[in-house]
Amino acid sequence: MTYSYNDKDPSTGNAQTPVGTKTVSIDTTKIDPNNTGYARWGFTGSTGTNWENNLVIFEQVPGVVNSSASVTATDLTTDKVIAAGDTVTSGDQLQLAYKLNYDSGSQDWKDIVAKIAVPNNMTVSYARVTYADGKSELIDPGTISAQTLKYQLTHDLNGTNAPATITIIGNVMGVKNATTAVAAAKSTFNGSNALTNATTPNFTISAASNWYLRLFFGTAANGTKTSQMDLDAVKDTTLTGHFTYSLTSTASDAGYGGTAGKAVTLRPTVNGQTQTSTTAGDGGTFSYTVPASLLLPGANTVTLYAIYNGGTNVSDVIKATINVGSLTFSNVTSNIAFNAELTGTAATIAPSSQPNISVADTRVTGKHWALSASLTGLAASFPGEVVYQPGNGNVTTLSNQDAAIDTGDSAATTTVSKQWSSTWTDSSSKGLFLKIPSATTAGNYDGTITWSLKDAPS
Repeated sequence: MTYSYNDKDPSTGNAQTPVGTKTVSIDTTKIDPNNTGYARWGFTGSTGTNWENNLVIFEQVPGVVNSSASVTATDLTTDKVIAAGDTVTSGDQLQLAYKLNYDSGSQDWKDIVAKIAVPNNMTVSYARVTYADGKSELIDPGTISAQTLKYQLTHDLNGTNAPATITIIGNVMGVKNATTAVAAAKSTFNGSNALTNATTPNFTISAASNWYLRLFFGTAANGTKTSQMDLDAVKDTTLTGHFTYSLTSTASDAGYGGTAGKAVTLRPTVNGQTQTSTTAGDGGTFSYTVPASLLLPGANTVTLYAIYNGGTNVSDVIKATINVGSLTFSNVTSNIAFNAELTGTAATIAPSSQPNISVADTRVTGKHWALSASLTGLAASFPGEVVYQPGNGNVTTLSNQDAAIDTGDSAATTTVSKQWSSTWTDSSSKGLFLKIPSATTAGNYDGTITWSLKDAPS
């Protein structure tokens, strides 16, 4: 067994040269003399006539979970990886990519809580965790407290679903007329059976100008730092706003639009991806069109900031959320079975269980949809018919032509999945049923029901 003292910096978690290292031989026959296959191991301590707490933390137990973490800091404005001691320009956009690796083990790395220390002087505008299987989830930057982002991963990591990457994007801002030293920031990733950490490099932020460049959505009279747009489909979307430039930092001082006859450079990101910079006009207004190809169903995050005079003057970051609605099935039962006991009389038979037909409509308010169904492939020799009963005494026979089943309205960009079939029950005589005549003969009969969901007028 080899052990070392002080092989990590306690403040950063970084490896360092141990104060001392020792290797000792272990007589394995004394550990398990009865060959049970098990051994207890740990630490003991003695202090003589005095006492103290002897505390040991196991970050990882070999063979259970062997994991590791690393972080890459990138200046997206200059497209350069930041190394320890580098200098970045005030206002530059930084990306921190934390990679959580599962190297080996007999268990999954479970219940992982990321406690990410955001470097000082960095304001986060976007965060997302992405898993190896392609699944991902947004992390709300608004949950950051005292420069710490705490988030529990929704998936365990193992040999088939690793690594996981947590991406954080934001801007750094130095103080006026002075350089700013930013210390290394240690983050921990603590699961129920393993702990690891990663530390960002220390760097310096160049001095910011005395002039204040500010960016807003909307007009000068009602400008905001955040904006939300709700779309009922993916399409090109234009964001508009204005910028001001003044010698004071107070929000009440609007300064003046434009920069003495010159334009500013607008730097956008969409869903964490840096986009091509554009020029905002010297009249103090801007517009930026988000291409439809960059938008996804659900919430999309767009950030913008402006720079002037080669980056000497940098605005704060403004953020827009573009909610793209959609109309989809969230669930369709794949198999419906009617099991009938023939008695020589006509009968209406309920399925073994009514199907689950769920609709998710996240388009803007005022949209409508219509659900219909058709039936094909049922043998012509089958004398019965599949019908839909809405529960009001009416009966609709399913055929190879679409038959109206239900209608509904949009949910105003809120992800809502409604099981419209939840009221289909045998007791209410509502839902799908099989009607057979008295002359029906025994046999197995199969057919295919096709459910259709369409945009519809009110």
